[in-house]
Amino acid sequence: MNRTVAEAIVRRSFHEIQTDPKRTLRNLVDLGRETAGGQLQKKFLGMAQQVLKQEDSPYYTLIQNTIQSVDEERLMTFGMNLGWNSLTQGAKQIRAEEARRGYNIPWSLTLHLETGKNSLSSGDYLRMILEGMELGIYSYFLFARDSASVQLATELARANRGCAFCLLLPAECGEKCGEMCSKSGFPPNMILGVDGCAAGWEEQVRLLREARYPYLIYRTYATQEDVDEIVSGRWAEQIMPLAGVAALLVAEGDVDSEEDSPVYAYALGARLGQRYPTLLLDFYRDSLYTDVCTSGDPCFLGVLPDGTVTEYRNGREAPTGYSVRAKPLTELLGNLPRLSQGA
Repeated sequence: MNRTVAEAIVRRSFHEIQTDPKRTLRNLVDLGRETAGGQLQKKFLGMAQQVLKQEDSPYYTLIQNTIQSVDEERLMTFGMNLGWNSLTQGAKQIRAEEARRGYNIPWSLTLHLETGKNSLSSGDYLRMILEGMELGIYSYFLFARDSASVQLATELARANRGCAFCLLLPAECGEKCGEMCSKSGFPPNMILGVDGCAAGWEEQVRLLREARYPYLIYRTYATQEDVDEIVSGRWAEQIMPLAGVAALLVAEGDVDSEEDSPVYAYALGARLGQRYPTLLLDFYRDSLYTDVCTSGDPCFLGVLPDGTVTEYRNGREAPTGYSVRAKPLTELLGNLPRLSQGA
């Protein structure tokens, strides 16, 4: 199946879901399972088949709400860039490059953006993304630390229309979010993350829903109190029913560094138990799981605003002694130590 055929099938299914959502979704997943060529697609669609056997699954509600509330072209563009360019063709390219080069390549890059005299320029980020695409990386997570970085992120997404970008908006971005929605807008290959612990996050969500943008809710956790609030389910209940397509949990500090992470166990249990009409995800561990499904070994690479490269260590990002200012992406990946399967 090529992208044109896949896109035509998905677009037709958008309209059929309006009249017969359960049957249409099951048929679409069954077709995908039959034609899937990669391990990741087969695993995901196999799980989806089991989930959708439950007639009252909240994921039916999630998909219906998403299709009804998000602009179709935005949903198609981001979805095809993520599902086809990244997790299908990109994954195939990553496997081939790993076999040729002899080191691991992540399925996505995590870029931290902040304006300042010592920060990377837009040209530096563009170079990294171009190097990433040469390796098969078409997914990018952008952590914007200030309002000016939001504009930089949108420029990066517009310049790389074949990639999928997830932009996590800073807490201070309420006014900027409204301005962007009402003026030039965010590019269609981007999904937006709203800080669900920030004051006024509901207003940001309202603006995005009015503009028919795809979005998710995220939160960081750095203390034991944060962990307790998450695993008790209190935070998830607070953000329902405004959670969008996903609720993303991002570790900071060493609070959740053990291998048997209570936050990841909670997120996984919530997904498999179908507790909420949204996907509850642990950012680092689910990213590594996606990478294992993509090419067999876990791999992670992030970049701080000053160019310092980060790796996954003890449940979170940790800086290394490397910098993207000194070496291209291909050399940096060859220098990073391999992660174990249990990371």
